[in-house]
Amino acid sequence: MKPRPLLVLSLEGLTPAAMGCYGSSWNRTPAIDAIADTGCVWDRLVATDDQPTNMFLQMVESLDQTTHWKDKWQANGSIDLITDVKEIADRFEKLPFDRMVSLHDREQQRDQSPSEDIVDTQLGQLVAAAIERDTQQDAWSMLWLHSDFLTKRWDAPRYMALMDEGDQDSLAPSEEIELLENADEVTERVEKLPPYFEDIAPPSFQLPTEAHPDLVMSWMRTYGCQIRMLDVLIEILLTSLGAEDPRVLIVGTSGFQLGQHGWVGHRLGPLRSADIRIPLIVSDLGPLHLPQLSGGDMFPHILNQIASHPSSGESSSLMWSPEQWCQSDAGTSVITKSDRTTHAMTTPDWFYVQDQDQSEHLYLKPDDIDDFNNVARLRPDIIEQFLNQQKNPADD
Repeated sequence: MKPRPLLVLSLEGLTPAAMGCYGSSWNRTPAIDAIADTGCVWDRLVATDDQPTNMFLQMVESLDQTTHWKDKWQANGSIDLITDVKEIADRFEKLPFDRMVSLHDREQQRDQSPSEDIVDTQLGQLVAAAIERDTQQDAWSMLWLHSDFLTKRWDAPRYMALMDEGDQDSLAPSEEIELLENADEVTERVEKLPPYFEDIAPPSFQLPTEAHPDLVMSWMRTYGCQIRMLDVLIEILLTSLGAEDPRVLIVGTSGFQLGQHGWVGHRLGPLRSADIRIPLIVSDLGPLHLPQLSGGDMFPHILNQIASHPSSGESSSLMWSPEQWCQSDAGTSVITKSDRTTHAMTTPDWFYVQDQDQSEHLYLKPDDIDDFNNVARLRPDIIEQFLNQQKNPADD
């Protein structure tokens, strides 16, 4: 049996924190959650490079040069890439794709304000190109969409933002009259922030010492609006494709900081888990959440495995089978390369990072998801182990 067609969506700046299937309490992603409900979700996938382009290149490279995943997929149709990232498009000749559609040169043609319709957004045009490709006569076995809109252009229609009850009132001028005891009394009033921002450029700043209490939440809603648009476009794409019952794979090539450690943006400040914890969801191979630590460099093997198992019911021998859920990940470690740190390593129990100023940080995993509590001074024994591994990598 030939493998089912595979639709891949890889996104720079995609954080699991904004997806319902990863436990988000402040955003809703019904289409993505539906894919996860019958699929496999990697709970602890860590990027091996914090540069999204480098991470993408690692994902498409073969771990075994004698048996490339491209060979299996290419036997059943073309492998096409549709991208709006110039750095990826410029490297097309060295990538394992048969054809490419590049949309990065459309930036100057777009409005510099949120779109009124999702069709006009950067991601919407990418999805439209995928639908147009699907109408062509020659069959495709893998259709790969890669975008950087989450790190470059927040143009989702703002009506898609998820707001709490009463948030609509904050968008209108307040008619409230405050009664003062006397004319000389001065009252401090905290300025109301809108529930979301109209900025099309993604935020990139360090939170001020006395930041407005709602500032991070407003940016989270604005980011969540982009993810909700992604969710709708995924549903539209799956409904529009003529390919027979394609599998879906959703993956991030980098994370995004939403207030963790005082930063809001992409690749800002010292390297932390929000930068390198990335989502990975594969449809029809579950339902299963894999709790084990995995590195992003395993991605080529996943593509190889999916091609080797055409039927959705044949998951018993896959690396993400129910049997794998019970296996220990002791001894596993993921080293993340970054120009913002001296050394960074994640193990099943710890995340250790040595910043460029030589300060050491240690966080308990998987409990401390956002690196809230640095326990480096409390566990010098663990720090010493990481230092020894750094000096003697061959012994790891």
